[in-house]
Amino acid sequence: MACYYLHIKKIMQMEQHSDHGDLSGEIAVTLANKQTLEDFCIEHLPEYNQQRFEAVAIRFFVGKETIITVYAIDKVRQKDSDLIEKKMAVKKFKISTLTVIDLFSYCTSLNFTLTTGKYPLDSMEVMNK
Repeated sequence: MACYYLHIKKIMQMEQHSDHGDLSGEIAVTLANKQTLEDFCIEHLPEYNQQRFEAVAIRFFVGKETIITVYAIDKVRQKDSDLIEKKMAVKKFKISTLTVIDLFSYCTSLNFTLTTGKYPLDSMEVMNK
């Protein structure tokens, strides 16, 4: 099973949002049925071309609506660009046709920790083991 780690803060920085909500953090997802992020893209993004793109991140927004954003490296632009040293050239694909229940059907497990951001998670040590 493939396990994908989504660093929410980094993705939000890619989007250049200033509002991170009350809590933010990291999430680990184990995909069901030996699926990969590539499989998901092929199934739900008609314009996704594996020869040109490589999916590297996925963002979920669940609120008044559900929006899934997939970020994929544009291999052609990356290869022909001087951005390689500074930034990754990515294409953003949006999906707004799936529900939250549809999303959970792709997962065998979710594991996430949210924090207020006052203290870094890696500086915490559990004392009551």
